[in-house]
Amino acid sequence: MGRAIIYGMDMKDTTLNEHYQQIIGDTSPWEVSEVRLDIARLVNEVRLTVRPDAIWGCPQCHSRMHVKEWRTRRWRHLDSCQFKTILEAAVPIVECSEHGAQTVQVPWAEGSSRFTLFFESFALEVLKACPAMRAGELLDISWDEADGIKQRAVLRGLARRQVRDLEYVCVDEKAVGRGHDYLTVVTGLMDGKPQVLYAGDGRGEEGLNGFWKWLGPEACARIKAVSMDMSQAYQNSVCRYCPNAELIFDPFHLMKMLNRAVDEVRQREAVMGTKTERSTLKKTRQMWLWGEENLPERHAARFEELKDSTLKTARAWRIKELWRTVKQCLDVDDAHAFFHKWYVLAMQSKLEPVKKVARAFKAHLAGIVSIFKHGFCNALAEGVNSRIQLLMQKSCGYRNRQRLKTDILFHFGALNMDPMSAQ
Repeated sequence: MGRAIIYGMDMKDTTLNEHYQQIIGDTSPWEVSEVRLDIARLVNEVRLTVRPDAIWGCPQCHSRMHVKEWRTRRWRHLDSCQFKTILEAAVPIVECSEHGAQTVQVPWAEGSSRFTLFFESFALEVLKACPAMRAGELLDISWDEADGIKQRAVLRGLARRQVRDLEYVCVDEKAVGRGHDYLTVVTGLMDGKPQVLYAGDGRGEEGLNGFWKWLGPEACARIKAVSMDMSQAYQNSVCRYCPNAELIFDPFHLMKMLNRAVDEVRQREAVMGTKTERSTLKKTRQMWLWGEENLPERHAARFEELKDSTLKTARAWRIKELWRTVKQCLDVDDAHAFFHKWYVLAMQSKLEPVKKVARAFKAHLAGIVSIFKHGFCNALAEGVNSRIQLLMQKSCGYRNRQRLKTDILFHFGALNMDPMSAQ
């Protein structure tokens, strides 16, 4: 049989009650009236009783109400030494003519939560540092309880988020499952720092439209520029909801298109070229995709001969490398002049994959050169995507899409989720 020790029952020696009152904080109109220590179970139960002169009101309209009934509730608090601490109190349910039966809000916990504000604040720091399963083990709570704390925190943070100063937005897609399973991740630059603002299902217009609807017309009108790849669906969404925003086509995706064109030229030449050309191109795929300065030393000697050869692939590679120097342009006008010279060389190359990319660049030239006006691109989003990938690997994947979106906002949303915070 377990042994329980009860303190403060006669209310003569109130030292321990006052001690726990200071630990818990202001609980008015409740006061600590009893401390029960169960040594066998390592549980410390603190009972709070309400003052007899308490006046109750509706939690929503704050009108004075009569008590309909009392309901005993329990909350997990921060541990006292090695003992799990539980708060217990009778909470009144008031009857409001406008809002019906309402449970009075206690000052030490939030809504229907079964944890105190102090405990949830500590639990959030643990959840940020490790997966929910491990956090549950450390906090001695179930996985469902840990996940509930996380979900309430994200909702709390989203309710507090201010987007009045949002002017620049990155839009990128993130593969999250097998096949064509994607999320649209929106990253904003706020206070000089990137933070995930939204995660929508799919990579079409429907994946992005939800963000603009959440943002609202006034905030959308303040958006100066949106960085993205050349997805027509994303372009349509931005043009529909953000009339003042300029499109910025991310340099990373432009280089990806050119690398794909170079590889396509190599594949065709490896099949249709002469015997010598086919032999020369063997095991060279990755060499053509590296930037020249990033080429490993072990391939330097061989690639020195390849890049200056008469191979069609070498010609495509030189055009690709020339495009990389666009970043040296000083402004939009300089970028326009550079593009027109590069475009002539690309079209004279007689390499259809390269010409196809050049024509695509020309059709989207305004969005390509606008980076020199705003100095902003998808580099922020790509960094966040890498961290999302690491999160998915640590969690061994997500079967529940909503939990994945919640975790993305929890870890990368820069939300103010602390229940102890006033704002």
